[in-house]
Amino acid sequence: MPETAPTPEFQYDAFISYSHRDMNWARWLQKKLETFRVPKEFVPEGEGKKNFRVFRDQTDLAGVELQASLEKELAASRFLIVICSPASAASQWVNTEITSFQDRGDGARVIPFIVSGEPESENSALECFPPALRHAGRHALGSNVQEIGRDKAFLKLVSILLDVRFNRLVDREKQRRRRNILILSLILAVVIGITSFLLWRNAMISRKNQALSYDIYGAAIVSFARNDVIEPAGVEFLLVSAQAGNTEAAYLLADCYHNGWGTEKDPEAAFYWFKKAAEDGDTTSMVAVSNCYKSGSGVEADDEQSFYWDQRAAEAGDAAGMLNVGIDYEEGIGVEKDEEAAFLWYRKSAESGYDLGMYNLARCYAGGIGTDQDPGEAFSWTKKLAETGNVTGMYNLAMMYQYSYGTEEDPRQAYLWYRKAAEAGDADAMYMTGWCSENGYGTEGDALEWYRRALENGKEEAAQDIERLTGQDS
Repeated sequence: MPETAPTPEFQYDAFISYSHRDMNWARWLQKKLETFRVPKEFVPEGEGKKNFRVFRDQTDLAGVELQASLEKELAASRFLIVICSPASAASQWVNTEITSFQDRGDGARVIPFIVSGEPESENSALECFPPALRHAGRHALGSNVQEIGRDKAFLKLVSILLDVRFNRLVDREKQRRRRNILILSLILAVVIGITSFLLWRNAMISRKNQALSYDIYGAAIVSFARNDVIEPAGVEFLLVSAQAGNTEAAYLLADCYHNGWGTEKDPEAAFYWFKKAAEDGDTTSMVAVSNCYKSGSGVEADDEQSFYWDQRAAEAGDAAGMLNVGIDYEEGIGVEKDEEAAFLWYRKSAESGYDLGMYNLARCYAGGIGTDQDPGEAFSWTKKLAETGNVTGMYNLAMMYQYSYGTEEDPRQAYLWYRKAAEAGDADAMYMTGWCSENGYGTEGDALEWYRRALENGKEEAAQDIERLTGQDS
């Protein structure tokens, strides 16, 4: 639990009152409040507090009268948050906590947080207000998950606690999430910058046949390239062909040594044959040689040599080489750092149709790296990236539609792109597809199914949502 300094008047910002049937909601709300970082501009001058202090009763009351300890905690709380549902409406203990808080003249600081049912309903089975809250206008001061969704309902609750306009807080949250898109992009860029950009066997198959140096082994080499598994005999055949001067065989042989396909992994042999193919003009091998120098795989690490081979590949028209040169300039790897040059090479790579080039170009426009910041161009290139089938592009495009970054907010498009990324196997996108389904954001669907799929694919946060929707541990 985050440590925060109590206010001069109250030990807690809020006391959460709830029926134990709504335990999952109470736990969720407490965690959200305690981990919410209160923006500096909303913190009263002189207070060092940056998080909310919350008390949640975790015991069953023993009688009609409040326990003395709970009376003390109520008195030490600035607000009383009531999780409202048909279960809490029927709870005498929740009602007792409300009346006790009201008896001290604090009725205006009771905040209903409606999670199910209807306030002041004509149908007693749907009534979600305990008797102490049933009078006109009370629910207008609260927040209703069913009307605006869980996340916005939480922000509305926070706006009441901070006494600020709800729209101001929502706008600030949108800005924070937009910044997170940029931060995520920067983190991914660093990962890309230190990750090998070797193009595997399957990428080679699409290269034009005339690029092959056909010899008596040419047709057999093409056949090997199409196989999912290369046997030891195939490696021997590639070795004979590579020694005879076949560039394509040299690249495939290097790939076998690099990955241990049909032979033991041998970084030195992989580098040797990659370089042989690169010296014969194969641009894919030039990129591979660059990566060997960059990572020290099979050869002593040498950033200048890495840049040299990236540049040769780029100038020969290789899109992956263009991307690598952009990364080299941005990070200052083997060359003086130059963000404007990085931007230009990213653009060349993107215009060649390379997905990682599109990604990095969008990142430059979003972050103002080597060019003026331009959310519209960031959106445009992210959309092009998504349309290539790139999962990260699909997810980022959905976020841009959701948070109106470079485009108008469009719930339907946000949901559709989250779902496309989810169907491509992205766990975060599965979770967001579930969120959209649960909150009616651009769709109506089975939220529980998507939360379960997200959990199965490693999105542990979904377990809490599954528990909340089913009422049992996932």
